[in-house]
Amino acid sequence: MSHIDVLTPDIRLALRLVIRSRIVLIVVIVGLILCGVAWLAGQFSPRQPATVALDVGLSFIRVALPILALLQIQDLVAREVDRRLVLTSLTYPHSRSEFVIARFGAVLLLAAVTCLFYSALLAGVVTWVASVYPQTTNVSLGAPFLITSALVWFDTAVVVAFGLVLATIATAPHLVFIGGMGFMVIARSASTIIQLLEADRDIVRGADWYHQGLQWVQWIVPDLASLDIQRQRSTTRWSS
Repeated sequence: MSHIDVLTPDIRLALRLVIRSRIVLIVVIVGLILCGVAWLAGQFSPRQPATVALDVGLSFIRVALPILALLQIQDLVAREVDRRLVLTSLTYPHSRSEFVIARFGAVLLLAAVTCLFYSALLAGVVTWVASVYPQTTNVSLGAPFLITSALVWFDTAVVVAFGLVLATIATAPHLVFIGGMGFMVIARSASTIIQLLEADRDIVRGADWYHQGLQWVQWIVPDLASLDIQRQRSTTRWSS
């Protein structure tokens, strides 16, 4: 091709492989669970049920979206041998790097669509809860909500990139999911734990040792907690 096409043949092939793996059904089922969790959170909240439903729903998406994306990258790259696709991929008139990047692009595209789908479902549930149980401050589902959803997708993209690196070198397919989840937990919690240790040195024994070790981790692992503006709603709120 003489021009750059976003949906290259490799990406389209990867999308077809993912769809055949029943990921659409899984995404829909998780979306229904999201609706139920957000609705129940609003029902059991004595104050501001719409705000609680929004917070719980966003937290659910921040966990579910990387899990689904890691399972897809594991299925597309790490399980090539199990699915007998590795020999076929080597016959393509493309380099191995182009093949892997196409898989990465397909997963990111599906993650973006899934994030939009879940955000729309959550907005619908929050709107319904707000109409049934009015509160003094109405939640805003405009630009702040869209920015938060975009940051959730970017957070997922970083986790998937790490999972892709593991998928290209791992000998066991399940290492991609386990390692990616471990990376996500560390990247999201390291800065928070450092702030906690700086605020209270007596919280654990050897706080200085833990603090120094986590500072080294921050040089290696990106700080994904900074993308969680929901956690920082004490200074940045989307409710008006």
